[in-house]
Amino acid sequence: MKKFIFLFILTFACVAGFSQDPQNKEMTREQVLTMSVDELSQLPLEDLMAAMDLMGVSSMEELTNLLINKGVSSASKRVENAFDSPLASTTLTKEEIEMSGATTIEEALRLVPGVIVREKTNGNFDVHIRGLDNLPQKNMLIYSENTNTLLMIDGRPVFNYVHGGIVWETLPVGFADIDRIEVVRGPASALYGPNAVNGVINILTEKTNASSSLVSGSGQMGTQNTYTGDIAIRKDWGNGITTSVTSNYQHRERDTKEIYVFGKEGMSLPDNSGGRTVFDGGRFFQIDQYSRLVDANGLSISDPFDDIDELFDDPGLARENYGINGYVGYNPEGIASFDLSGGYQNSYVNSSTLGDPPTSFGGRKSNTWYGNLQAAIGRLKLQTNYTGGTQNFATGDQGFKIDMGQFNASAEFDWQIKSLNLHPGVSFQNASYDDSPYLKDGESGYLNGKKELNTLSASLRADYLAFGKLRLVAALRAEKYNYPDKLYGSWQFAGTLPIGERQRIRAVYSRANRSSFIVNSHSNYTWDREGRMPPRFIHFAGNEDYDLMTIDMIELGYRIRPASNIVLEAEVFGSDSRNYGALMPASTTLNLSPEIFQYADNPIMMLMATQPRTSIVYQNMELDARQIGASISMDWVLSSRLIAKMHATWQKTTLQDFSSYTRDEIIEMQMMSLAQQIEPNAMEIMTGQLTELSTSAKPEDLQDDLEHESTPSLWGMVSLTYKPIEKVEISSYGYYLSEQTFANQYASQTIDPKFILNAKATYKLNNFAKVFINARNILNDNSNEFAFMDNVGGIYLVGLRFNY
Repeated sequence: MKKFIFLFILTFACVAGFSQDPQNKEMTREQVLTMSVDELSQLPLEDLMAAMDLMGVSSMEELTNLLINKGVSSASKRVENAFDSPLASTTLTKEEIEMSGATTIEEALRLVPGVIVREKTNGNFDVHIRGLDNLPQKNMLIYSENTNTLLMIDGRPVFNYVHGGIVWETLPVGFADIDRIEVVRGPASALYGPNAVNGVINILTEKTNASSSLVSGSGQMGTQNTYTGDIAIRKDWGNGITTSVTSNYQHRERDTKEIYVFGKEGMSLPDNSGGRTVFDGGRFFQIDQYSRLVDANGLSISDPFDDIDELFDDPGLARENYGINGYVGYNPEGIASFDLSGGYQNSYVNSSTLGDPPTSFGGRKSNTWYGNLQAAIGRLKLQTNYTGGTQNFATGDQGFKIDMGQFNASAEFDWQIKSLNLHPGVSFQNASYDDSPYLKDGESGYLNGKKELNTLSASLRADYLAFGKLRLVAALRAEKYNYPDKLYGSWQFAGTLPIGERQRIRAVYSRANRSSFIVNSHSNYTWDREGRMPPRFIHFAGNEDYDLMTIDMIELGYRIRPASNIVLEAEVFGSDSRNYGALMPASTTLNLSPEIFQYADNPIMMLMATQPRTSIVYQNMELDARQIGASISMDWVLSSRLIAKMHATWQKTTLQDFSSYTRDEIIEMQMMSLAQQIEPNAMEIMTGQLTELSTSAKPEDLQDDLEHESTPSLWGMVSLTYKPIEKVEISSYGYYLSEQTFANQYASQTIDPKFILNAKATYKLNNFAKVFINARNILNDNSNEFAFMDNVGGIYLVGLRFNY
């Protein structure tokens, strides 16, 4: 019903747009700056001449040059030309996203150099910058999530501090909200705080002004019951007061209702003849089959889930989410301005699990809201925001439903002293999570109460122009955490040197760290595995005193404009990351009594009778990951009708001190070690002198110089946008990922190289409406892009876009 209501609203708004008479609006400088080169080429000659006069240029070439080098602020917290940015950064505009045909924000990031985007289920993506994904590997699927990139909306962190990472479907904003997306590649904690380890993605929302459309939006529908839409209503009331309301909606289904189950030795399923079919390796099963799977010992695969249907509200649904946002701006002429925003989102997805069931799939459900206030008083910038709500990170799995709250406050001052710009700042963050309201009598959650993380930080950024051309940038940041109770420092040193008017060389050295996460510090869950293979109990415990993952990076970059309509960029980088950690077995204990010897002829039953218990604690590993890589990119405006873009990234990651043992292999090793001690100590056990055996043994053999294959060695994109006539626009881009091998605690899978070709054809009906055909993965290559997840083939949609 929700999708039909939303489509009705979009249709009504579009019909209203057709009923309007065209109105010529006088362009402003801000409006020209937001235009794409393609939009520029569509202007009538008199409007084009007016735009040139407004921008103070004398030719179409100069105006094109201005527009393909749009400003970027996330790279240095100062608005500047992207060509002069000291860091590896990319600005993705609203128009570029629209032309690409991307149906989600995540998919649009395929247009950005260095960003790896892999689809898991229809509309659900894994996003990493440069790699370092699935580290540590051979563990829970949760460690495949990107915990190395900080995502922000208008400077507000949107981050999951329970497990770390970005829960993409919970973003309240849609395409109607976005003005641009700025991506900074490489460590940036010195500018933005922890978790900007491999980079920052900053979504900047559109500001309403006198030239803004009253109503705008789009809607499309297509195969696999895919419906997406967004709408915005904006108004400039004069005297510096603006308001806007936006809404967005997505409904996307899978082409199957099966889920992948990791293979266990002797896994079998009842067949039609009354016997059992034995399977080797993991495979997809229907939900009703999943509940009847047993292992080689006849024990249920699906335990401890009492009702397997509760794991997935709808196994055929890939993603459904909607959001609504409101914005109020007060920007009078003077020294002060204020921007207030707030919103709500509701989402459900079936994607890779954040729990630990024997399937790679899990459901996630979230209801969250936020408020964000930004103020600028002269050179002082203030921001405070709060995000609250309820999130269930693994529906149907005990202990994952949590009330959450995140509070952030920051103050920064911009101080200019001749050629030196100083930017001091302070900030505070509190993240709290509480699972106790959702625990039934006798249940154990992962936290069993309210837990908090606090971070207090101070920073200083200095930007100096030496000799009138050499730009030197230094940023320092100190952060004090409550867990771990330590002080961490991050820094960034960068230099940019122009070589004539058309070339820039730059160099960067930076350090960044991750923050603490709730699960790492405060896990407190006891898993009773009655009826399963030993151990009987597994207790997961956090560690309040561990070392945070840290990375050091060196980067060299080169930019050149061989002509005013071409920008080429190359960057080479090398990094060293360490202090990885995971929930891993710390010890295993057996309870001993004379009664265990009644099972002397059955070692498995004897071991089960000892009711072994294992303690799993978050702990640092010796693992060290060293990465080298390079990216190249090109933007080329061949003519007013044809635009070409491309980017490619190569990388190699080598692991030192790598342990190849999974969590279960270490537990088995500890239990077998203890079991072998029962017979030599039989007399002490029989007389009651020995009642317990315990060991903390773990494998000591580590591997060096091991190539990490979870990150593709090569990925990239090539796009073309062509406008054969004034009313028709055709855009296409191909995205490539090379072979990769993913490994978790249950299995490994090699993913073949994949080339994804997308295309979109748009016809302009009038000044207010366009219709389009949108094909994603037009070649229908349905090989999977992420291990143990869906084979997502082509999605074909039709839609309309309106703006009046």
